[in-house]
Amino acid sequence: MLSFTVLETLNTPIIQAELGLSQSQAVKWSSIFLTATSVFSFLTFALATPLGRRFGERKMMGVAYTLSALAYVFFYPFGPGYIPKTEWTPLSNVNVTYTNQTEVAGCGWQNNWCYTQKQLNIYQFIGANAVLLFSYPLAVVLLLSRISKILGPHPQGTVMGILTAVGSLARAIGPAIFSSLFEALGPPAVTFCPCTMYFQ
Repeated sequence: MLSFTVLETLNTPIIQAELGLSQSQAVKWSSIFLTATSVFSFLTFALATPLGRRFGERKMMGVAYTLSALAYVFFYPFGPGYIPKTEWTPLSNVNVTYTNQTEVAGCGWQNNWCYTQKQLNIYQFIGANAVLLFSYPLAVVLLLSRISKILGPHPQGTVMGILTAVGSLARAIGPAIFSSLFEALGPPAVTFCPCTMYFQ
């Protein structure tokens, strides 16, 4: 759950910084993208059980977790080029009357990493999201199925409740952790933190 929170929380800031869009444009494209990917995830949930039966749940769980980790490697910005930067600098002690307000686009001047980071290619971004949004639902369904089989006839409500509570806690603290990491260190920090969780 904690790793999936990265996608939900930072989709808009990553799109804004990496593609040089304004905040409203980034929100618009992020919402379109998340809507499309939710349909893709829904289809993956439907495929999880048949795939588990066909190839075995343990094997498919291994595939799903490996693909999830690789998706975060694909999120690493390799270029070409550098992140588009804003073209303005902050002013202080100036009284200005605004008549025509425009939004700032690109990576903000307050982030030091904006001046050194490579740009994330749009096709790389879409591909990484597609891999993550196939592997994550697959892993969740197969994990819950596997746990229910391991528990057998014993009451399963407590264990499933604990799993749900841990997932909810991750979704509560994840946005604060990853948005702080993104502001301080940029996309590479957000890429490597979830990726290392899969290999522990």
